[in-house]
Amino acid sequence: MNTTRAACAPRELAGGLVLREACPGDLEQIGALLAARGAEEDALDHRLVVTDPEAGWAACAVVVDGDRVVSTATLLDEEVRVGDVRLPAGQVELVATDRAYEGRGLVRALIGWAHERSAARGHVIQVMIGIPYFYRLFGYE
Repeated sequence: MNTTRAACAPRELAGGLVLREACPGDLEQIGALLAARGAEEDALDHRLVVTDPEAGWAACAVVVDGDRVVSTATLLDEEVRVGDVRLPAGQVELVATDRAYEGRGLVRALIGWAHERSAARGHVIQVMIGIPYFYRLFGYE
C-alpha cells in the first residue's frame, strides 16, 4: 500500500474558519468532540490512529475557529478484496462537528480533504460506514 504522505496545506473556509491537518495539541479537543457527538470509544479510537506510526497525525484533519476544534474527520488506509483482487481503499471515519457549527459545509470540506488525500495515497476505492442517507450527499452509495 502506498503510504506517501499527502500534504495538507491549511485552507481558509467561510467565517474565518480554517481546515488543516490535525496536530498533537488538538488531541484533547478532538477526543471531547468525538465523545460528545458519538461515543466515548471514538476518542480512544482516534488516539490509537494518530499515535500509530503508519497512520499518524496526517490521517486526521480538523476545522478550527481560532484555537477551537469545531469539526474533524479521519481517513484510514484499508484494502477491499473482491475475489483475488486487492484494491487499496480509503475509509472515512470519526467524523464529528460541534452542534453550533452544523450547516456550514464543514463535513463537506472535510470529505473533500479525505477524497484528495485518498487519491494522493493511491486508493482506487473509498468506503464509508455510517449514516447511509447522510453520506449519499457526498457521493457514497
